Amino acid sequence: MLIEKGWFIPTLQFGPDDVFLFEDWDDTPAGPYRALFHFTPRDFRTLYVSSEEGRDLVSTIHRFDEMHVTRVDSRRQSGRWTIEVDTGEKGALHMEVDFRETNLLKVVNPIARHTPDMIARNPLYCRLLPRLAAPIMGTDPDQKIMGVTEMGRNTRFRMERIFKVSSARCTWGGRDLGPMVDCCYAHDMGAYKTISKAVVSYLSLIVA
Repeated sequence: MLIEKGWFIPTLQFGPDDVFLFEDWDDTPAGPYRALFHFTPRDFRTLYVSSEEGRDLVSTIHRFDEMHVTRVDSRRQSGRWTIEVDTGEKGALHMEVDFRETNLLKVVNPIARHTPDMIARNPLYCRLLPRLAAPIMGTDPDQKIMGVTEMGRNTRFRMERIFKVSSARCTWGGRDLGPMVDCCYAHDMGAYKTISKAVVSYLSLIVA
């Protein structure tokens, strides 16, 4: 079993063509690393990752068509997350994500953070938590936080803090990708699927 702990944006879509997932892991068996997943509407997947060790780890959990070890910068300050990635020939990617803890989340987050692990790993709890969060976040009540990935890895997310994304913008190679929109694609990630509404979370990922 391995555990990764850090910051996570499970789905973020700009315009009609570009879907991203971003991970900023503080603590993993491969050391700290940052990774940007990019999905096209036809489900071509590119990984940009900050270390070879991170690449070797994340590629056992999810499938990619291309993988690049490159510079990935991540900074969070006063509710703004700035992400910069050197994507090589495609140019520099610059993303800014504004997130906040709503009044309801200020009530929910301490409960999630202090839930005993014996409860947090219970399948019933893992089914109920997304349903409880859905009215607060506007997310899909059938979202999974436990299941098998497309690479056959048994995984579970332990949520510690959740934040609502209020706005985001992204340029790539000097081109504005368009407005942040609800994600409309359902990429095959095993038990998991893209989240229509963007969220930011601090969590642990447990992988068997």
